[in-house]
Amino acid sequence: MKAVTFAVPGPPEVLAVTERDTPRPAAGEILVRVAAAAVNPVDLAVRRGDIPSPVLPAVVGWDVSGTVVAAGPAAGRFRPGDRVVALRPSLADGAGVSAEYVALDERLAVRAPAGVPLEHAAALPLAALTAEQALDRLGPGFAGRLLVCGAAGAVGGFLVQLAALRGLHPAALARPDDAETVRGLGAAEVFTGAAPPPAGAYDAVIDAAGRPRTLQAVRDGGRYVSLTPFAVPEPERSVDVEVYGVRTDPAMLDTLARRVEDGQLALRIARLLPFDEAPRAHALLEAGGTRGKILLAPGP
Repeated sequence: MKAVTFAVPGPPEVLAVTERDTPRPAAGEILVRVAAAAVNPVDLAVRRGDIPSPVLPAVVGWDVSGTVVAAGPAAGRFRPGDRVVALRPSLADGAGVSAEYVALDERLAVRAPAGVPLEHAAALPLAALTAEQALDRLGPGFAGRLLVCGAAGAVGGFLVQLAALRGLHPAALARPDDAETVRGLGAAEVFTGAAPPPAGAYDAVIDAAGRPRTLQAVRDGGRYVSLTPFAVPEPERSVDVEVYGVRTDPAMLDTLARRVEDGQLALRIARLLPFDEAPRAHALLEAGGTRGKILLAPGP
């Protein structure tokens, strides 16, 4: 099978489409024919060597959508032909999901949302789970004023949508030309670089863009959740500063998939590129300004 791999850390050009053995599903696993795999910031960090892969060559990618083609022993949740979506972290083994076939623990997979292209479903897992879990970090029953930084990005867009679904009336910080987009996602007010949010006006900020100076927008004793571990502000004014990273949660992922299915949550796709354009996909995400997810598909 074809897979997108890298043998040494480096720039996007180290990515290549290589031939690998098609995996066989072990006990409790399913074999999925991949429709698409998403490109995420963690993939860039692993490829660059900022987060070293324990195994080289490594296959990139965490988010996957596809069709079940086989099941291993003791795997009974899915049948061949079922459409699924999953988040499979690959930091431990370098076995990412940007491949024609992926074997994964069936407990990680959920039914893909109906009514959207199967390729597009790969945009859901990591970004939407990160957003929902970050909102949970604000505490049960949080009903204060929330500012989302990087609201037009992949995670930020889900944050705005999910916060609005919780009735939070989120404020958004985004580029001027993204103002209408984030309003359409559910932002109650929008700030830009030319018109920054007022100091101390918010009970919580969730930063999905690596802009630590937005700590100034949090009131004394408020909450600041950073989703970008390389750009975290120093705590001040008794503000609780937390760095958060995604965790697998199939039950939550299933709930999010059903929200997509019901039209409550929109998937935003920036590009769908073939495997052999993986270097371009990584370069586009690395350049910044991407609106929606960049996806890689095996192609014919």
